[in-house]
Amino acid sequence: MKKERNIILYIGTSIDGYIANEDGTLEWLESTEVEGDSGYNSLLERIDTVVMGKGTYDVVRGFDMDYPYSTYKNYVFSKSVSGSDEYATFIDEEAKTFINNLKQKPGKDIWLIGGGKLAREFFKDNLIDEIQLGIAPIILGKGITLYTGDDITQNYTLTKVEKLGQLAMLHYMKK
Repeated sequence: MKKERNIILYIGTSIDGYIANEDGTLEWLESTEVEGDSGYNSLLERIDTVVMGKGTYDVVRGFDMDYPYSTYKNYVFSKSVSGSDEYATFIDEEAKTFINNLKQKPGKDIWLIGGGKLAREFFKDNLIDEIQLGIAPIILGKGITLYTGDDITQNYTLTKVEKLGQLAMLHYMKK
């Protein structure tokens, strides 16, 4: 029996659950003192596909560097863009339908990069199999949140806790 591909949410947050400033920037996370690579390289070895929202894609494309995920299959959820560009295929369908079909195709695990809106949709549809959550030692008070008041109650099992400099890395698996 083939192993079903996992959807992994690997993401950093502030203590109060924000994943980015209101404008999508992350300097507060980038300035957090971290020991090692916070599991990033081992994540990249496990995946062959990345999925993200259009806002996250635009932020990543705006970095002053080559597109970092060009060696992976890229899917970007968007209501405003269709087709594909040199890096990604744009998806305008329900996340649940698309992801359930994608998980049935052969391949490695799938990284849900972000953003907040798409992550909440994945939570609502119970699509996230594993969470690797890096918590930075800062309270932002506002910004783009990972969680909202939506009814998305789900249970995970804590499998690992790491202190990586000033970053607390928590690993959870779906029960």
